Amino acid sequence: NTELPADAPDWDDMFSNSIRAGLSAARSSLKPALFVWSVMACIAVLYYAVPASQGAFAALDSLQKRLGLLFPFLGMGLSVGLLAEAVKVAMSAEKRWTRGNTINAVFNLSIFGVLGVLQNHLYALQAQLFGTGTSLQVLVPKVLFDQFVWTVFFANPYQAILYTWKNNGFSWKRMSEKMRSFRTFWGTQILPVLITNWAFWIPMVAIIYCFPAELQLPLAILAVTIWVLILSIHTSSSHDES
Repeated sequence: NTELPADAPDWDDMFSNSIRAGLSAARSSLKPALFVWSVMACIAVLYYAVPASQGAFAALDSLQKRLGLLFPFLGMGLSVGLLAEAVKVAMSAEKRWTRGNTINAVFNLSIFGVLGVLQNHLYALQAQLFGTGTSLQVLVPKVLFDQFVWTVFFANPYQAILYTWKNNGFSWKRMSEKMRSFRTFWGTQILPVLITNWAFWIPMVAIIYCFPAELQLPLAILAVTIWVLILSIHTSSSHDES
């Protein structure tokens, strides 16, 4: 017997379910998000209001210049790769590092390291396009471009596609089958993550862009590191309670 192809999921239902999933994830991570926003806001106040803090910021900028592109690669890759996996192992009942943890750590270090390097170029491009400073004429277009151009058309699809590849045994064939209907893939895999991303990163990048251009990337990496650490602990604790 010839099997009939399954009907594509109804777009309205898929869209509304994805919106609900994204908002639910955003609500569940609200407390960690508030903590990270508060920390970064305090750092911004420290930078502008406490002259004695300038030495620490200058040292951070100096380290970034010495390392070059290794700075964003290692900074973003290690925080999302090694740190997140180490917290996951530390919070687990077994507390044992496995081959699966190594695969996760290397995979995340690689994809987020590359993303960190590309983000470094994004900040330089935005400085050329929109200028520098903390006026609304500078901040608003940077936030909008970051979240509704860079994130929508590159950062989120980049992560979703590569995670689909990983979750399907690093098989390009199985990944392509999952993505055959890109509309369905976008609606079920990318959209929920995009909404969760916006909930955290729109306020976060608004704070980051208040800093001078040379400090935006280091502080974005710091924000990611704190966020990953807090969220990993929060997620692990939630799993233990369930």
